[in-house]
Amino acid sequence: MRRTALIILAVAGGLTALLLIAVAIAVATVDVRTLVAPVQARVKAETGRDLVIAGPIDLKLSLEPKLVVSDVTLANAPWGAAPALVHAKRVDVQVALLPLLQKRFELVELTLVDPAIALETDAKGRSNWDLGSGAAGAVPADAAAQAAAGAVLLGNLGIEHGTLTYRDGATGRTTHVAIDRLLVRSRSAGAPVEADFKGTIDDVAIAVTANLGPLDALRQRHWPYPVAVKGDVDGKPASISTKIAVRDDETVLDALEVAWGTLAVTGELRVSVVDGRRKLVFALAAPSWSLADAAVAGAVAAAARGAAVSREAAKATPSRFLFSERTLPLAGAPPFDAEGTLAVAELAVNANNRLRAAKIALTLSGGVLDVSSFSAAAYGGTLSGRLHVDAARAGGAGYRLHAEGRDLDLGALLAAIGEPREVRGGKTALVLDLAGRGDSLHQWAASATGQALLNVGPATLVNTRLDLNDVMDKLSSAVNPFRQHDPSTELTCAVLRLPLVDGVAKVDRSIAMETGKLGVSASGTLDFRDERLDLTLRPRIREGIPIDIPQVAELVHFSGPFTHPQVAIDAVGSMTTIAKIGAAISTGGLSMIGTSLLAKVADDGNPCAVALGSRGAAKPAEPATKGAPAQASSSAAPATADPIGKALGKLLGR
Repeated sequence: MRRTALIILAVAGGLTALLLIAVAIAVATVDVRTLVAPVQARVKAETGRDLVIAGPIDLKLSLEPKLVVSDVTLANAPWGAAPALVHAKRVDVQVALLPLLQKRFELVELTLVDPAIALETDAKGRSNWDLGSGAAGAVPADAAAQAAAGAVLLGNLGIEHGTLTYRDGATGRTTHVAIDRLLVRSRSAGAPVEADFKGTIDDVAIAVTANLGPLDALRQRHWPYPVAVKGDVDGKPASISTKIAVRDDETVLDALEVAWGTLAVTGELRVSVVDGRRKLVFALAAPSWSLADAAVAGAVAAAARGAAVSREAAKATPSRFLFSERTLPLAGAPPFDAEGTLAVAELAVNANNRLRAAKIALTLSGGVLDVSSFSAAAYGGTLSGRLHVDAARAGGAGYRLHAEGRDLDLGALLAAIGEPREVRGGKTALVLDLAGRGDSLHQWAASATGQALLNVGPATLVNTRLDLNDVMDKLSSAVNPFRQHDPSTELTCAVLRLPLVDGVAKVDRSIAMETGKLGVSASGTLDFRDERLDLTLRPRIREGIPIDIPQVAELVHFSGPFTHPQVAIDAVGSMTTIAKIGAAISTGGLSMIGTSLLAKVADDGNPCAVALGSRGAAKPAEPATKGAPAQASSSAAPATADPIGKALGKLLGR
């Protein structure tokens, strides 16, 4: 048995040696450049482009013969800007062994080493890689060329340490690709294709593998053509699978599934050319999305197509403002139009804000985005509206927004802004009608003109223990003298109406709140340009409600940056209060305070009705002449030292 095996091995080795000798003899009788001529003839016949070999050619014989060619250039399209479509320092061509006996090349694998590949389109949309158009109607010049055209078969392709540039002739944008490794392999033209890529597209690192349909199916336009890709994009796991069909000028991506990091979408995408521009028509759905991840994904995609927004900008540190200064991916008109719908089961706006069943329908044409409708379930109710953005004009993207919130839950809204409280009831309505311009959310807010309205219905707010480090607790304690003693606050209504002009809201009692015991109105300004507020709040105790005097504040100032405002008692108002308390004490008691010190709610009308601008509300008091002090109330007693001393003693428990 052992001897038989040795004999078989010896025979096999002898046959291999004879085969190599036969190939060597066959090749030795022919100039190596003559063997390359069929390749050049095939390329010229099928593409109309010249394949130039300027360097030496070496044929290395083995069981896997390899032809090594140096300084190889494939000509560009006549209208192309680049000097060549492909230029490689070296091309390694692995050929099949047996066909060499017939002096015929059958390419097993083609590897480009250090190539420079220039892909480009012109203003009319022609592409320089459309190799078939260059030789339309071309035929080999003679029988030898015809034989040569059938003498070359291409199997696998590889690229090592190459560069690729893509220039869009319509937009002038250029994308740069650095190829560390690209391998495309297939056992035969009718077998599936496997591909492997590692490199960068602009600054985006990509390492993926792909499983594709057979090359024959692609050549013969047998649709649908399957594509499945997975790997890492910009350090996050990514995948895409779809079935591609090309009909006339439309490409359809059906059964589309795309995932990157936490983002995932499924659906259908159609790409067509309308009046020379690409148009995307889509119907997509996603189980969950994060706006932060979506912003980074958009920046990565923008970087991949050579846009100005980079992923570093998308990952920048949080804005110093509540409304982000991060540039929106809206600058200029994108090189395509779009129309479609997107449905997201759960959309995370940020850590405290999540929307459910979010749906959006939009069109994008020439840089004008028209969101005809958006809707979502949120905060116990619903949000809906529409948005129009014109990013094609200079000076920042102009926008018009109309949004409505219905049956929103007050407790959910308070939790969303980081002020959780136990609330029963409090159905809330929200209306936004705004327009402005800018390249970020902050600029949009800073230029906003229109009106924002928040209207809260009856609610019970459980009065929890005060946190003196919390500004909202401080404000609530200052304007509501009953919170520290009552187990709950019975809210009748609350209104916030902001009439905005160029990012500034001048408030004249259009912020108000009423409870069963008091009413509060606010006046002042909210400036969204630098995100600062300056409001004066006036609490008014309802007639007949007993109070504890040390808790009373006549005027409360709420001012400072939106992110950390401060609460202070107005000094003038406090002195006036002390004087009135002293006068009340000196005249025999506190019974007069309800009418002379603290104006009744009815004196200023219903605060919520006034805030809403309802007819029948009391007119605001005439402001004092600029530079002159307001006249003291006739019911105020003189502020003598003795009553003040008595009042202070009372307040201090003496």
